Amino acid sequence: MKAPNGWDDAAARSPWGHVLQSSVWAAVRERQGWRAEYLRIGEPLPVALVLWKGALAGQRIAYVPRGPVVAPDDSAGLARALTRLADLARERRAVFLKVDPELAPEFAGEPLRAAGFVRSAQDIQPVLATLELDLGPDEDALLAQMDKDTRWSVRQGPRRGVSVREVSDDAGLRAFYDLYALTGRRADFITRTWDYYQSVWRALIDARLATLRLAFVEGMAVAGAMTWRCGERSVYQTGATNEAARKSHAAYALVWECIIGSKREGAKRFDLGGIPLDVERKDDPMYGPYLFKRGFGGVVRTWAGAHDAVPRRLAYRAYLLAEPAYTTALRLVGRVRG
Repeated sequence: MKAPNGWDDAAARSPWGHVLQSSVWAAVRERQGWRAEYLRIGEPLPVALVLWKGALAGQRIAYVPRGPVVAPDDSAGLARALTRLADLARERRAVFLKVDPELAPEFAGEPLRAAGFVRSAQDIQPVLATLELDLGPDEDALLAQMDKDTRWSVRQGPRRGVSVREVSDDAGLRAFYDLYALTGRRADFITRTWDYYQSVWRALIDARLATLRLAFVEGMAVAGAMTWRCGERSVYQTGATNEAARKSHAAYALVWECIIGSKREGAKRFDLGGIPLDVERKDDPMYGPYLFKRGFGGVVRTWAGAHDAVPRRLAYRAYLLAEPAYTTALRLVGRVRG
């Protein structure tokens, strides 16, 4: 389905937009077997990109990635959007329709319950909490508000031969993929093939919805970071490093370049990406990244998490039983490939 005129201006580039609600992301997912449906619920907001896919012997599931997009003070608009989506799930006899808007739980919780959504056992987007920097202060002030150890590490990068630059060619994408695959093996998360990431990253970069920066030491890429432009925010979406990056403090220099680069491009806020919901839990897999990120400053923000409209409860239970086996198979395939 073709996106309506002006869709990305509302869904991706409005102050509260998100890359995963863009027509570019819809095209990426359609190439992977999903079907996109664009819902205009208000003007210009709320909007919702709904992705449909077959599951369980001819039945259908639906997903609204990081949507619906709604202004964070428009409770009536959110209620209207969620009711429309729940009605759509019933009309299409979906196994479920999943939403996961980047909205605070205290704002979104009651409208989700009122529309009949239930908290999902499956968070497609794992980030439920983040650190967000206000990019209003000047660069000196942003540097001054860091922890002193982080500020020292940022300054060490150039002194140890680290240079950071924005890249967009296939050689740069491939260097980033190699770092990302290495990081995936080290951290034990699923990574896909080079062809998959090349297609996705190329589409987002060409649409100016994503920016890739690499840190180099002696001409070799040692760290990489991809940021997404989601409305007025720049989001630290994907990072990767090798051992040389740790020795040279390249990751610190790289994140700092992402921050100031986003400010220069007009972003008002910088989202440092996922942190634990409970930052005191040292056994959380995100605790290590949190220790790194918190040195840059920022305030904690939390999201309501994925919620499902469930018109067919028996089919829904069957799906929940089958899905973990599929994820386990993906992990095994990834390890064999690695």
